[in-house]
Amino acid sequence: MIHMGLKSTISTIRRTGTVVRIAHAARKLTKANSEDARRRAKVTLARLMADARGVPMKAGQFIAGMPDQKEFSSLVEGIEPRPWAEMEPILEASLARPLTEIFQDVDPSGIAASLGQVHRGVLRDGREVAIKIQYPDIKQAVEAEMKLAGLLPGAGPVRKWGFDLSSYKMTLKQNMDRELDYQSEMQRQERFADALNGDGLVVPQVIPEHCGHTVLVQHWESANSLDSAHTWPMHERERLARTLLRTLLKSLFVLGEIHSDPHQGNIKVRRGPSGSEVVMYDFGSTVTVDRTSRLALLKMILGARRNDQTDPLACLAAMGFDADKLKPIADTLPAIARLLVEPFVRDEVFFPKHWNLSNRMKELLGELRWWFRSAGPSKLLLFIRGFSGVIHHIVKLRVGLPFWNTLREAVGSHMLDATGAFDPPAIKSNDRTIQSFDQTATLLRVRVSANESRLVDVSMPATEAARLAELIPGEVLARLTEHNIDIAAIAEKACCSGLKPQELFVLHSGEKHYHVWLE
Repeated sequence: MIHMGLKSTISTIRRTGTVVRIAHAARKLTKANSEDARRRAKVTLARLMADARGVPMKAGQFIAGMPDQKEFSSLVEGIEPRPWAEMEPILEASLARPLTEIFQDVDPSGIAASLGQVHRGVLRDGREVAIKIQYPDIKQAVEAEMKLAGLLPGAGPVRKWGFDLSSYKMTLKQNMDRELDYQSEMQRQERFADALNGDGLVVPQVIPEHCGHTVLVQHWESANSLDSAHTWPMHERERLARTLLRTLLKSLFVLGEIHSDPHQGNIKVRRGPSGSEVVMYDFGSTVTVDRTSRLALLKMILGARRNDQTDPLACLAAMGFDADKLKPIADTLPAIARLLVEPFVRDEVFFPKHWNLSNRMKELLGELRWWFRSAGPSKLLLFIRGFSGVIHHIVKLRVGLPFWNTLREAVGSHMLDATGAFDPPAIKSNDRTIQSFDQTATLLRVRVSANESRLVDVSMPATEAARLAELIPGEVLARLTEHNIDIAAIAEKACCSGLKPQELFVLHSGEKHYHVWLE
C-alpha cells in the first residue's frame, strides 16, 4: 500500500512538470503577435502534447479537428509508438498465455494513440486482427492529471459566467475512467456494431475471448484517411457524407449513445464492393443521451420547422439545461434554438460549411453566448465534440446533404410519432411569458425597387439579421449613414427582441426604395 502511494505521488510530480510545460507553451501561443510566432508556438505545443500522451494528447486531437489547426494534425496520426518490448508484457499478462498459442504473428511496429497503441496480428486460425494495447503506467498518469485538474480554480469566463467547473471535471474523469477500461469499450463497440453496421458503415468486429481491461482485439479493417477521398467523384463523397450523418443521427436518436471522439484517426474511408464506406474505430469515448433528452431535441426541431407553439426553454430544460439560468435570455431562445437546428429546418440540401454556427451565435448573443453555454449540462461538451467532429468531416468532403430527410430515415416514423405525443415538463414561473417559435420571425426580407419595379427581392434566415451590416452593400450603407440610420443599432435591437417580426428600416434614396424587415 505504501509502495503504491509512493508510486502515485511520483507519477503526480512528473505529470505536474509535464502539465506546467504544456501550460507555458499554451500561454506563449496566446501571446504570439505574428503568424509565424503562432505557428511555432502551435508546433511546440503539439509536440509537448504528443510526448505527454494521456489527457493532453486527447486535448490536442480535439484541437486538430478544428479548422486551420494543421500543426496539431500529427497528434491524430504519426506519433512515435512505444517499443514492442514495453507493450508485449502487457499483452501476455492480459491473455495469461504465451502469444504463440494465440497468434501466428504480431507486427512489433505499432500505431500510437493517446492511451495505447495498435499492433497488427494474425490469429492461429488465419484471421487478421488489430490488437489495441494500453500503455504501461498510463492509468496512473491520467489519474495524476485528473488530480491536477481538480486543483484548478475557476477563472476567466468559467467564473464570470458561472460554469459548474466541478461537474465538468467529474464528467471528464468519468469519461477517462471508461476509456481506460477496454472491457467496457468492447461492450460499447459491440452495441454500436449491432445497431449501426451496414449500409455504408463498418464497425470492426471484436473478438471477446481475447479482450481484457488493457487489451482489445478486433478484426483488422483496412481503410484510408478521409483526406484521400477529396479527389473521389461527387457521388462517392456524397455517400460517405450521408453515411456519417445517418450514423450520427441514428446513434443519437435510436441507440441513445454517440461516438464522442470522431477525429480523423478514428474515422476512415475505403471503397467497398457496394460503394464507398466509412470505417469507425475506437469506442472508448462515447456519451449517452437519455430518451427524454432525445425526444426534447426532436420536439425542438419539429417546432422550429413548423414555427408552432413549442417552447424552446422547456425543450432545453428537458435536455438538462438550467432553466433558471436561461430565463433572463428567454426572449432570444426561439432564435437561438432555430439557429442550432437550422440544417433540419429546411427540406432542401444544406451545405454545413455555410452554417458558421460559432460566429453566428456570437453575432446573435454577444458575450451572453457564454451564459447560454454555462447553462448546459457538463456532458454537453462531449456531445458537441462528437457532433461537431462529424460536421467537420462533411464540410471537408465538400458536399451538401438533405439533413431533414436523412433524419427522418434515421429515426423512423415511430419515433417521430412519439415526439408528437411528447410534452416536455412545463417551466413554472409566475412572471414568465412563454416565448414560442410562432412568436419569432423565420425570414429576413430585403426588397429594393425603383419606379414600381422590383430590382431585388431576397429572403434569408431571420438569424442573418445579426450580421445585417455585412449583408448590405457599401454604397447603401453610406446612404443609410447620410440619413442617420444606424445599422449596427438596428441589428442589435432586432436580436435583443428575440427576432420578433418587425420592420428594420425603410429608405428612399433618389429613384430607389429600400425596405428591410423580419417576417
